[in-house]
Amino acid sequence: MRIAVDARPFEERPTGAGRVLEGLLAAWRRLFPDDSFLLVSPRAIRIPAALAGDPALGTGPASGLPGTLWLQLRAAAESRRGGADLFLGSLAIVPVVSAFPSVALVHDLTPLLFPEWHSPRNRLGFTPLLRAAVRRARRIATVSAATREDLVRACPSAASKTVVVPNGLVPPPPVPPGPPPNDGRPYILFLGTLEPRKNVPRLVEAMESLWDCRPGFPDLLLAGGPGWGLPGFEARLAASRHAARIRRVGYVDAVERTRLLRQARLLAYPSLYEGFGLPPLEAMAEGTPVVGSSSSSLPEVIGDAGLLPDPASVPAIAAALEKANDDEPWRRAARERGLERAKAFTWTASAEKMRALCEEALA
Repeated sequence: MRIAVDARPFEERPTGAGRVLEGLLAAWRRLFPDDSFLLVSPRAIRIPAALAGDPALGTGPASGLPGTLWLQLRAAAESRRGGADLFLGSLAIVPVVSAFPSVALVHDLTPLLFPEWHSPRNRLGFTPLLRAAVRRARRIATVSAATREDLVRACPSAASKTVVVPNGLVPPPPVPPGPPPNDGRPYILFLGTLEPRKNVPRLVEAMESLWDCRPGFPDLLLAGGPGWGLPGFEARLAASRHAARIRRVGYVDAVERTRLLRQARLLAYPSLYEGFGLPPLEAMAEGTPVVGSSSSSLPEVIGDAGLLPDPASVPAIAAALEKANDDEPWRRAARERGLERAKAFTWTASAEKMRALCEEALA
């Protein structure tokens, strides 16, 4: 089959959706070499190295239209002209005014469930079209059971056509030798876009409470690009009584992300809501202990391989961080459980399930 793919996640600086699409398509091509893809987007895309040069991946024209308008006015026609059999909506929304067959991939429902966490543009591009996309898509994939439950709760008609297709693990790139992160000092790592749902202000507050009592507790490294909805956060960090212990790393590429994960004391990811949660999975695969949260999909991903405090409780987050740093028997057990658990999340399984959904959509 030939699949047209909404390739907007393939940005110059890809985040979670881009890494998911990369892992999915790379495994798909490996398993089903007779299939081909048309990568469509209203703007120029950056094809990941794992997919670059593949003759079965073509690209459509870049119209320059805003993404929502392009998706509804042009995407289906471009897919037809490119010879595609089906449209894969990699960002949950599919063309709703066209009868062109489609499958939607839903990462999370935060614009619908927590609109205050998103910019007006994000809300306008997602929320009004979600229910229409659920009606139009022939099949729907969600990246976790928690996200499927959220979707069915919001759109009950999705129940009969929605299947859980968990994310897999993108193999880490080679990491060349280099100086140790944080000048060799122990650190706790946060990895993700700095936005409200990541709960970074509470993480900082928990770390400050630990540094108040324990000046030798590891530093905090915040790795990730700036998001929307945290006004005054940079000023808050600068004014912290422990400002010297908090380091903003900014966006990191795959090599630096792997280097930071491998050498961290632990990954701190006390998110308020996740559709899946790639950083904890990546940390577990590197043998790095994880402090996640009890919210949404994180217990589903982390299981018993990490700690799952209440993300609304600063003392609970602080207690989990302290245990994960100090308790060596627990750290050893968490490392073994995490390495084993990470093996269960493969892009091979994801690609097989996604292709089966596409076959059903075309039947």
